[in-house]
Amino acid sequence: MGSTLLRLIPAATLGALLASCVSGPAASHNLDELLDSNDQLRHVVELRGFSDELVLDLTGRVAVLGATVGVAVALEDDGDLLDSVHEQAVGVAAQAGQILDQVGSDQVYVGDPSLEALHQLLDLLRVPSDSLAAELRLIRQLARYASHCPGRLARERALLGMGPWLLKLKVSAPADPPRVPAEADDVSELLRHLISAWNDAPGEGIQNLQTSAEDLLDRELDLQGLWRVLKALEAVAERDKATEEMKPILFQLARTLEGRALAMALGSGLRDFDPLVRAAAMETGMRFLGPGFVLEALDSLSPSQPDSQGRVARTRVFGLFPIVPGEGLVVQRVLDQLAAGGLNLPGDMDPGLRNNTRLRVINLVIAISYDMVTFDEASRASALRALTALAPEGPGTRRKEEWEAWWREFAQQAQTSPTTETSVPPTSNATEAPVGSPTDPAINDTENV
Repeated sequence: MGSTLLRLIPAATLGALLASCVSGPAASHNLDELLDSNDQLRHVVELRGFSDELVLDLTGRVAVLGATVGVAVALEDDGDLLDSVHEQAVGVAAQAGQILDQVGSDQVYVGDPSLEALHQLLDLLRVPSDSLAAELRLIRQLARYASHCPGRLARERALLGMGPWLLKLKVSAPADPPRVPAEADDVSELLRHLISAWNDAPGEGIQNLQTSAEDLLDRELDLQGLWRVLKALEAVAERDKATEEMKPILFQLARTLEGRALAMALGSGLRDFDPLVRAAAMETGMRFLGPGFVLEALDSLSPSQPDSQGRVARTRVFGLFPIVPGEGLVVQRVLDQLAAGGLNLPGDMDPGLRNNTRLRVINLVIAISYDMVTFDEASRASALRALTALAPEGPGTRRKEEWEAWWREFAQQAQTSPTTETSVPPTSNATEAPVGSPTDPAINDTENV
């Protein structure tokens, strides 16, 4: 029995090594390879496999085998463990030989680069971001792939993956790209000054470095420019030659630009032409940007007709466009997230305002549940699920007629309450944004579409 257990030691050790071989630099390299400078996915690329990364740690793996041999000798093993170590070592050597044959080899053909990009993103998201360089690596890839990758699944995954970082970086709202972004040559010049100041800082002080960092922060960078700067900062952070005075400058510069990149990428997702991607952006915003975004996401479900100049109202704070025909998936995701997370209103909110806000949301969701003209069956079913979570005192069924009857009685009672404003129950088969809500045209900006 003891010999059998000992025989499992090298296999388990090697299995753990193989299972933990996901490499952030390798996945990021592959993502850089897959998406070219024109934001087109490439079929012919030089992929760095995670097995290639194992070659870099081959010395460590041999050391593990050597340690296992030492255990066998100390335990006076009868030979079974040593035989197993020998077999595993032969296998490692053969695998390393195959790997080494491929390192630096010609480029390979990828049949479905969009699917490969999705896999590489998932691998990168699994790698702990336990250093500033690793953090920069992840953020720049999430921002770029969320907004520029032609593959819809990769865009969706990047948007969902950035959620926790919105909290960590204190991103409060999505952002639009700058109207007049800095030119590529200007960005290159700024980076040259920054790198030069960084290299000179240990001997000459941090004044030039501080000035270069401020110059970068003052420029209007689009996502392409931000991606280039974050990549350069990643290379700087990997050197790990900063003095104690230099580290805060790099950290503050990196964190500020990371937040801008994610805000802009989320804004791109909210404007995405693909309902799957836009739904992911809405879910991420509802989960990580707070109750204000939740309320505006709900208000965006109210259809809006363009005015005489072809403009439609965007929500006031977060700039969300109203839904258009064919976006049932977006409606469903918003309502499903509402059912899962609730309104999550601030605890210190005025009780009267809190109750009135809840009534308005219930009003809207009930209207969606029976509006067969605007919303598809799946969206109306999502509305009924959301109602059960919003109003546990309601009928709790999936029958819209019961909810409508309950709401009329409930709204009449609410009208007589001194802590609530008048709330009108739905009376037609179309939804309207409550008066005073973010999508009320009377208080909203409009934008050409």
